[in-house]
Amino acid sequence: MKSSVFLTVLILFGICYGSTNGDLPSEIEKCHAGDVDCIAKILPFILQNYAQGIPEIGLTDIEKLSLDGVVLTKANPHSGVSLNLEFKKMYLHGISNLTVQRIVGFEKDAVNSKFELYITIPNLVVDGEYISTGKVLILPMDATGYAKIKLKNSKLSLKFKSEDVRKDGKQFIKIKGLKCKLTPELMQVKFENLFNGNEQLANSLNQLINDNWKLLYSDMEAQINDAVAKIVKRLLAGVLRVLPYDEFYRKD
Repeated sequence: MKSSVFLTVLILFGICYGSTNGDLPSEIEKCHAGDVDCIAKILPFILQNYAQGIPEIGLTDIEKLSLDGVVLTKANPHSGVSLNLEFKKMYLHGISNLTVQRIVGFEKDAVNSKFELYITIPNLVVDGEYISTGKVLILPMDATGYAKIKLKNSKLSLKFKSEDVRKDGKQFIKIKGLKCKLTPELMQVKFENLFNGNEQLANSLNQLINDNWKLLYSDMEAQINDAVAKIVKRLLAGVLRVLPYDEFYRKD
């Protein structure tokens, strides 16, 4: 059984790749096309009860999403955060506890349908090995090491349209124009290995960033949104090549 809810999970997080011929567990409800209330109810159920994935259908662990070589900021002489900051490999955690505010579209006619999701993630964590050069306000930040960025009560919106691709008499869809926006209520950071291990100076810099987090986030917002969009679009491509859109919904 292939459901619209499964598609929704894929759209949100790009957590499946390749092809799948398996069935969803019977306790996962299948929704009618356009029944956004049904999808909004089932989505949190899937994420909370199958956070480790569903191997039979290729659903991977949603708490281990990652992306290589993510540049979060580039030095900008006109900003108080004149910083080059890159994650060698960026990991995302915390999405399994999201709440759904609104879903729009998901109609039977995929080409003319809207695909929009609006959710809140209470505790989203970005971590991994970082490399930085430059400064934050008056303090230098030339370092490499482990970093953790906590984003509190983040609002995430995802929107895209689709192209209709016919194959073997069935309707498939191809994503186009995917856009996302992540807006946290608060950001807290902890960069390790600053100032060659000088804890006092490191604590001062981390506190300075946390006190002025909106300044740093304004510099990295576009790159974070781009990273999320890349994860979704890249990992969805293989799935949508093999899963007919016609089979996502209930027929009765």
